[in-house]
Amino acid sequence: MKTNTNNSKKKNDEYTSIRVKNNTKENVNKFLEKINKTEDCGKITFDAFISHFLENVTQEDIENLQKGAITWAHEDKRLKRLWEKKKGKVSENKWKEMLYVGQLAEFIAENSRLQIASNG
Repeated sequence: MKTNTNNSKKKNDEYTSIRVKNNTKENVNKFLEKINKTEDCGKITFDAFISHFLENVTQEDIENLQKGAITWAHEDKRLKRLWEKKKGKVSENKWKEMLYVGQLAEFIAENSRLQIASNG
C-alpha cells in the first residue's frame, strides 16, 4: 500500500490584487527586473518588495506621504481650527469673508503646510 507523505512546507497561495496606476506597476516591474538580474540570490517578488517597505517605513516617511496628499480643502479646515484655538470661535461665513478679503493672508503664510504662490 502506497502512502502519500508530504513533508514539504505548505505554499501560501492566498494572493489578491492591488489597484495601482499602470505607471506605478511599470515602475515597480522595471525596478524588480533590475534587482532580480543577479543569480546569486532568490527572486524578489512584488509581495516581498512591498512587505519590506511596509516593515521599514519611518514616521518621517509617513508624514511626507501625508503632506503630499494635503489639499486646500484639508488645509482650510485645519487653519480654521488653528485660528479658533488662537483667536476664538468664528462662523463659517466670517471665516470665508476674512479669507476672501485677504485678512488671513499673513496667518495662512505663517501656518499653512502648503506653498503659497506669490502674486508677482
